[in-house]
Amino acid sequence: MNIAFSTIACPNWTLEETAAKAAQLGYLGVELRSFHDQSVCVASDPFGREPSEIKSVFADAGVTPMCFATSVKFDKMINPPVVGRIFMNEEAGVSDVKEYVDLAERSGVPFVRVFGHILPAAEPKTWSMRRVTERLKLAAQTGRNTDVRVLIENAGSFATSESIRELLDLVDSQWLGVSYNTLAAVQTGECPMEGLKLIMDSVKVIKISDIDADGNPTLLGEGRLPLEKFVKALVAMDYQGWIVYEHPALWMTGESDVDADTVLKHAADTLYSWMNSAPTACTSGSCCC
Repeated sequence: MNIAFSTIACPNWTLEETAAKAAQLGYLGVELRSFHDQSVCVASDPFGREPSEIKSVFADAGVTPMCFATSVKFDKMINPPVVGRIFMNEEAGVSDVKEYVDLAERSGVPFVRVFGHILPAAEPKTWSMRRVTERLKLAAQTGRNTDVRVLIENAGSFATSESIRELLDLVDSQWLGVSYNTLAAVQTGECPMEGLKLIMDSVKVIKISDIDADGNPTLLGEGRLPLEKFVKALVAMDYQGWIVYEHPALWMTGESDVDADTVLKHAADTLYSWMNSAPTACTSGSCCC
């Protein structure tokens, strides 16, 4: 199991700072948050950077840029349903994914993360599901003839593993994998270990973050989620993929009491401590939140 962090924890760090800090703190990889339309500023956003620059910065640090975490979604409605097809791009989101896959292939990045996202209540579910799955299938195919895989992350109308399983089966693509966000799953009432059973064959990345009793972000292991048991269970089952720590500093308003260095060092130390201690059984009864 390889540990990484998402750059939403350190939105002001440059690409160079991110790679250097990751190595210093003991992380093996970094998930780079990116906004295709530049609507949100993240200093390490890889979009628009030269692939050779991205590759060399991380190679010099001995760290893997393991994923471009995009905001690409496939739920945009075609409106009006018939005439709108003449004026709107029916493949919304697909071209954006292709740009990211091309950048990832040339930058040595194995994954590109996307979302489903929200199925509108204003139309039959079969229509919106068809639209999302058709676009997602085309997006996944952009990874053909590359070493890059597109990852669908559970969120929105697809926050549970059951809904992700449905998408995987409908798309049926060898170029599509899963980034499983445990917090998103827990917030739907899903036990992460039970959820993983449905999709483990496709999971490439597992994301963890901690919250207090009021739902506010906390340091890893200091909140209400039984993440120690969960991580030890992953070790016991010999999970070989990435585990990515998320701390949502990017989305937090006001000044934080804890800086990114402290948050990420604490997370790395905690993860290694859990991973190196004796495994603990994690069942649905003990791990559900």
